[in-house]
Amino acid sequence: MIEREVALPPYRFWERRSGSGTPIVLVHGLGGSAEWWRKNIEELSRDHLVSAVDLVGFGRNRFFLRRSSLPLTFVEIAALMARWIRASFDEPVHLVGNSMGGHIAIHLTAQQPDLVRSLTLVNSTGIPFDLWPGAHLENLVIPRGALSFATVIARDALRSGPTALALAFARLLRDDARPLLRELTVPTLLLWGERDPLVPLSYGRQMEAAIPNAKLVVIPHAGHIPMWENADAFNRAVLTFVHEVERSERPPGTRPLFGWGLSGWTSGMAHRQAGTHRDIVLIHGLGMSSAYFSRFARVLYGRGWDPIAPDLPGFGESLDGKPAGPAGHAEILARWADELGIRDAVWLGHSIACDAVAHLERMRPDLCRATVMMGPLWTRHPHAVLRLLLMLLLDGLREPLALYRDLIAAYWRTGFARWLGTFRSYARGFGGAPPSGWQSEGRRVGGAPLLLCGHRDPLPDRTTVKLVEVAGAHACHFSHPEESTEPLDSLRR
Repeated sequence: MIEREVALPPYRFWERRSGSGTPIVLVHGLGGSAEWWRKNIEELSRDHLVSAVDLVGFGRNRFFLRRSSLPLTFVEIAALMARWIRASFDEPVHLVGNSMGGHIAIHLTAQQPDLVRSLTLVNSTGIPFDLWPGAHLENLVIPRGALSFATVIARDALRSGPTALALAFARLLRDDARPLLRELTVPTLLLWGERDPLVPLSYGRQMEAAIPNAKLVVIPHAGHIPMWENADAFNRAVLTFVHEVERSERPPGTRPLFGWGLSGWTSGMAHRQAGTHRDIVLIHGLGMSSAYFSRFARVLYGRGWDPIAPDLPGFGESLDGKPAGPAGHAEILARWADELGIRDAVWLGHSIACDAVAHLERMRPDLCRATVMMGPLWTRHPHAVLRLLLMLLLDGLREPLALYRDLIAAYWRTGFARWLGTFRSYARGFGGAPPSGWQSEGRRVGGAPLLLCGHRDPLPDRTTVKLVEVAGAHACHFSHPEESTEPLDSLRR
């Protein structure tokens, strides 16, 4: 058996691996670790390559008494697991998740079905709990094996600490996975301990009804941790199901559901993407990150685009970097695009990023099939910076409150020094007209960009550039994503 730390920046987690053959990936539940699968790895690895992980924020990754990463959201951990599976295995995996691990497995499978050959949900969460606790109270018995498991879960809970446990539990309660269940297309086995007081069998039956072609198997003499409490029955059920799946023909692939977790790390920059074609690149504004494009990217994906968005150095999840101006960011983006093989794409810059995209288009036209400038800041006003700061304050009164959740977190992470240094580097380009050779009618003519802004956006100088206006203010892509994507339809191939 091999134990190793996996590095997928900006995160690290531990993996326990054994055996050879088609891969089976085991994902533990809330507050757990790979140790939860101690009674299963040996038997499953006789014919398979078995990998059990310690999720970020738990197990060996989490140290309550010193600084370490807290648990990720379901979207983020599913995206991280997808990156790991794609990099670590040569074929789709048989994915097995217990409790919260099953909840994560649902997200991963719905977003990346090409990575999953089969799905096994073991007493999984994902369906909101009923207010009436009757089914839970009926199962308040101690199944065999529960006492020996108590020492394992006690140690894991101590390592996790109350903050990590409370945060993960709160996210679990808020996340309703039922819309995802209906979209699962891979063969699915539901394994349920017959006397589970935490997620009773009634929830397993609801999942069976919601998931197309799912099969429910009840493990006798077991509660919430059947892989430990009745390991023999659990191992037989998993191996029987996996072998049945491998003898069957894999169904044709379908377009995955939208996901906007971190999808990769290239040249020191994290990025998010949906789909695989990378035909539109979204560049965030000052102090922000790719995360605030989530609503906009979802609508783009629904319209057939495959968006990708990097976090510029020093912002979001990317490595620290010195403040840079538009020319410096254009060079960084060109190197990043080259490593990912991005060519002939539509590039969209928001706010100050319009200037970076303009530099990139002039420097590397092979990367840019078209450019979109959303909320551009060029102005002929004699006091361009002062005007911009005043209009920024005005815009703050016009944005939806929901934006501030992302904005405050992003600005706090960026820090004042990097924000100010980047602002000063870009401020030199605010004054004056847009780059020469551009049309200013707001519509693409030949190589001209598409210029967009929200009709309530006070930052663009409408006497300097003529714009196509949509609903919303400066962050129109956040407040009105549907309306903001409509003008881009003319750029589709």
